[in-house]
Amino acid sequence: MKPIDQSADLKAYYQDRGVVSDYLRRRTAQPLNGMLHAHQVRFLNQVIKERSPRAVLEVAPGPARLTAELVPVPLSVAADFSPGMLQAARERTVAAGRHWHFLRADAFSLPVADARFDLIFSLRFVRHFATPERMQLYAELHRLLRPGGVLVVDAQNRAVRDADHVNRHAVYDRLYTPEELETELEQCGFRLLRLHGIIKHHRLQRGLNRLRAFGLAGPARVLIETAEHLPSRHASTWMVLCERPESSAGG
Repeated sequence: MKPIDQSADLKAYYQDRGVVSDYLRRRTAQPLNGMLHAHQVRFLNQVIKERSPRAVLEVAPGPARLTAELVPVPLSVAADFSPGMLQAARERTVAAGRHWHFLRADAFSLPVADARFDLIFSLRFVRHFATPERMQLYAELHRLLRPGGVLVVDAQNRAVRDADHVNRHAVYDRLYTPEELETELEQCGFRLLRLHGIIKHHRLQRGLNRLRAFGLAGPARVLIETAEHLPSRHASTWMVLCERPESSAGG
């Protein structure tokens, strides 16, 4: 079956009750995914510390996997199309003592004024669309970001992910080389500032993750995190920090 890569199909997929209820468990419970999650939260909190944004937007927060763990900023807004995801996100942020404004909206046309945000982030979202819709999303994010503001997305490394990675998953995943990623961002009006690699030893760490099946999730977490500190030039996932340049006129 062809992976989902169209807006209408993705909207339906993420409104499915089973997907909503299982999302957070799948993204944080397993040792490998848990490590990825922790490093993503750490990266975003570091960007917030560095940039001191007054207004932050998250697009497609899901059940507030990241949202509930970020340091507070004066204005925090999260937009998602799925009512189920929004409800889960509200509950989780309230429980965590975080104050976010939630908005049900289409990410391709958000009811927000131009240049409203200093920081926009969206993980596991933009990369799931085919190229024409990805370009539309980047244009909308560019519109919402003030000149000099920064955008954080994530990307998958083509050199690490095997050839059939895309077809093994229900939802499409765009794979990149660093050069392809930088070119795409530049075409959409963004300047790449840095790539931060996570899951630096994918094959090894994926093997260690299987220890959980033998009741060894704890040791697997320790070993996976230890491996993450070993040098590597071939991370599986990148956290991508880019900027809307002050002189940029459009996407």
